[in-house]
Amino acid sequence: MRVFKTKWFTKAAKSHAIKDSELCQAIEAVMQGKADDLGGGVYKKRLNQNRDRAIILAKGGQH
Repeated sequence: MRVFKTKWFTKAAKSHAIKDSELCQAIEAVMQGKADDLGGGVYKKRLNQNRDRAIILAKGGQH
């Protein structure tokens, strides 16, 4: 699985003390269906012990 972050998100995550390991856990939760599905491969997930929200874009299948 490949994971990408935008420059803006990387900067914002750093300022909110959100680690890459937590982001990976959030992506795993999205893959297990434990996130709000906004449709079209867009998901909303809480991060940083439920203090912050993130929008995650996901595309499945072989690339």
